[in-house]
Formats: sequence, structure tokens, C-alpha cells
Amino acid sequence: MKKNNKLLILCLIIFVVLIVVIYITNKNSKNSMNYKDITEEEAEILVHERIEEMKKNDLGEMEERDRMEYYVSSFIKSIEEKDYESAYNMLYDDFRKNYFSTYEEFEKYAKTKFPNIISLEYTNIERNGDVYILWVKMTNPLGSKGSEKEMNFVIQEKELNDFVMSFTVI
Repeated sequence: MKKNNKLLILCLIIFVVLIVVIYITNKNSKNSMNYKDITEEEAEILVHERIEEMKKNDLGEMEERDRMEYYVSSFIKSIEEKDYESAYNMLYDDFRKNYFSTYEEFEKYAKTKFPNIISLEYTNIERNGDVYILWVKMTNPLGSKGSEKEMNFVIQEKELNDFVMSFTVI
């Protein structure tokens, strides 16, 4: 009789464990997305969201100076890739109104004032409240000597990867 009770209790324990495992598995499969049923546009949105999440995580681990340098580098990368619209959208609204009232004005400026290939050297940084000022030496590594330009970038970080900037107009 004791042996039968032990066997019955063991069977009940195994049964309960199986029920719990099945419940957890079903719950997890309902929460996961079925990627076979999404459109290409939805997939692009998901990829973009994941990239932005990863950027925020990486930026959150950076020191202030490194983040500000990253923001300036993002702006310069957009210029190099001739994605002038992205670069224009990074600019502070009042700065745009004062210097580049239209996107076309900014595009013309960027094409004439920035080299095709840009090397950056960050020489100094200062912080004033939520505004950072970076002193940057820009050179064209393939250009002749004397092609370097010194610029200041002013960056206001609203939150991670959400910022506006302005720069010394040359």
C-alpha cells in the first residue's frame, strides 16, 4: 500500500510539472510574433525600431563626450553619404531659420563647404547646462595641406539619440 501511495504521488508530481511546462510554453508562443505573417514594410519598421533600441542602449553606456562626438559624427556621415535631408533634420530650428531657410539652401551649402571625405579631430568640449560645445578640426585626408577647417558644433541633447545641433557657418 505504501509503495502504491509513493507511486501515485510521484505520478501526480510529474503530471503537475507537465501541465506547468505546457502552460508556460503556450503562453510564450502566444506572446511571440509570427514573422511569417508580416509585410515587408512592417519588417522594415521592426528592424528600424530594433536598431534604434540598440543605439539607445549603446549611447546610454557612453560618457557625455563620446555621445556628443557620436552625434557630430552622425551629422558628418549624413553629409558624406549625401543624405542632406537627414543632416538638415538634425539642425536646431532657429539655426535653420537664420542660416538655411530652405532645405535647398542647406544642400547647396553642404555640397560646396564640406569635402567629400571628412576626417574629424575633436579638440575640446565644454558643457553649459544641457548644451555642449565641441571644437572640431575637419580635414580631407585625401586633400592638400591647408585644407583643414576648424568648426564649433553646439549640441542640445533632449534624451538619448534625440538631439539638435548647430555649427559655425564657414
